[in-house]
Amino acid sequence: MATAKLILDNRKAKKDGTFPIKLAISHKTKTSYLSGNFSIPEKYWDNGRIKRGCPDIENIRIANNKLAALLFYANDFIAELEERRRVDFMSASQIADYIKNGGKQQHASINFLEYLENYTSTIKNNNTKEKYKTTLVKLQEYADADLLFFDDITKAWLNRYKEHRQEKASAATANIDLRNIRAVFNRAIDFDEIIGQETYPFRKFEFAESKPRNLRLPADKIKLIRDFQTDNKYIALARDFFMLSFYLIGMNNSDIFDIVDIIDGRIDYDRNKTQKAYSIKVEPEAMEIIERRKGEDSFLIYQERYANARNLTKQMNKHLKELGKHETIKVPDLKMYHARHSWAGIAAKKPIGAGKPVIAQALGHGKTTVTDTYFDYDNELVDDLNRKVLDLLNQNKE
Repeated sequence: MATAKLILDNRKAKKDGTFPIKLAISHKTKTSYLSGNFSIPEKYWDNGRIKRGCPDIENIRIANNKLAALLFYANDFIAELEERRRVDFMSASQIADYIKNGGKQQHASINFLEYLENYTSTIKNNNTKEKYKTTLVKLQEYADADLLFFDDITKAWLNRYKEHRQEKASAATANIDLRNIRAVFNRAIDFDEIIGQETYPFRKFEFAESKPRNLRLPADKIKLIRDFQTDNKYIALARDFFMLSFYLIGMNNSDIFDIVDIIDGRIDYDRNKTQKAYSIKVEPEAMEIIERRKGEDSFLIYQERYANARNLTKQMNKHLKELGKHETIKVPDLKMYHARHSWAGIAAKKPIGAGKPVIAQALGHGKTTVTDTYFDYDNELVDDLNRKVLDLLNQNKE
């Protein structure tokens, strides 16, 4: 909480032996000072007031009234900042500048990184929270400081940051950061109202171009992954996790990581990415892996081995890449995303030839077109489609 207090700054006397009266603005263990426009000998200072008889002060009463008005003026501006929920994102010096300039300080002179950190702490969805934490770390590294003000982030700055992120990450990854930054700006403008619309830097901003990657593997390739035998327990764990995702209609890693039980033969959950309610029938192929990879104190062993879904994904992709390099597999950059894309590709192609709306529902997507709003697909359609995909994999199984 920010506070204002009149003090006599007795750290160093002026040439005439007097000390300046100052307005001390304290916030977050830091203090900034504004001039009180008076300097007096130390013995004439009494807890925020000038004593009678002070030399060089023509009218003590008027001087004390001016000081009281300055203090009232400062507290009034602090109360305004607190009411508008801005004070938590400002430093002591920024509050002092705001008071000095009569409340006309640029709204955007607020620490974006601190605001982002505070907002991230309120996010309940663990997967979303991890993404915002990553964005915060990357921005701190890029800024090389703990200070990055809203008004520092211009369209030109965004373009420089976009290029910087793409040097070490994909366009899709860069866009995650950029969309998180945009979401924070929108919240600061519309919800907390701590900055103005004029600060918004995303007008006509172009996100990184992300070329669609073909991650669809044919059924024969999925069979080879399923049947791959290895003595390497880490590759075996990754193989099973990959196939479990495939058997569960390409369920995302974070959603599998959050599974706690199976009820009436189904996994019911809210998809982390969309928060949409979803239900998947657990087929025998998936149940076999679940039983074999059951954890001691958790639903799956993966939940015990890895601290969070992010670490799980990193390790699974690392070992899948090793698996993909094997001469019988030959998918050099095999990763978990292949499971989801491949399921959709197999479902869409003949001999199954499922339609786009049913596949979209199976994958947990939103409605694909306006026409789709006229249809309300039930779980049986998705269950039947998944069974057809798995049966296709089981053909000619040795």
